[in-house]
Amino acid sequence: MKRLQANKNLTLVKENQYKGMPVYNSPDGLVKEYLERTFNVIDCTLNDYANVYTFRVDINFPSNWVIDENQASIYIDGFIRAFRNRIRSNNAKIKYTTDLRYIGTREYTQEGRIHYHFMFFVNKNSYHTLGAFNILRSNLYTRLVTAYARALTIEPGEAMGYVHIPSNAGMVIKRGCVEGVGNAIYRASYLCKAHSKQYHNRKHSFFSSRS
Repeated sequence: MKRLQANKNLTLVKENQYKGMPVYNSPDGLVKEYLERTFNVIDCTLNDYANVYTFRVDINFPSNWVIDENQASIYIDGFIRAFRNRIRSNNAKIKYTTDLRYIGTREYTQEGRIHYHFMFFVNKNSYHTLGAFNILRSNLYTRLVTAYARALTIEPGEAMGYVHIPSNAGMVIKRGCVEGVGNAIYRASYLCKAHSKQYHNRKHSFFSSRS
């Protein structure tokens, strides 16, 4: 494995498997250290819950906003904090509680605009779907969008335009199901690609919840 030229502390993986699991085949390679953290988050979540619901989310900023990495990080920290608080608040109302775990990455368009990709993990007994994309509902999608709205101090209806849910974003992982875990790792490994990130400024391009 080769070191990433832009950051010699990071290592590139260019195979289509890692630790026996399928991973996204990016032409520029995946970052080994990001893969390790991804495996750790998935392992920790499956240690806690026999069935896990996971989903992808893409987070953007309003097109007329000009923000730097420090400002973007503040908004994203606020988003994660607000989303976690909404999950914890709802735990008091449901039979099966859950922690919120995640991996996330900051990337850049060709024009240099910052955006984020996330993959979240929760107890499937607590949430088995995002629910209807309607902020008037009391579901996981509403908690997600209103958390981002709070972070940006905008209206939830406006925030819906900056929270993109990819097609087939959600899936269930069952503890001990090698195929299911492999599918989840493959999806998550897309966030570990070296491409579209910046490394020169010593800012962390990849982050995750603590185990």
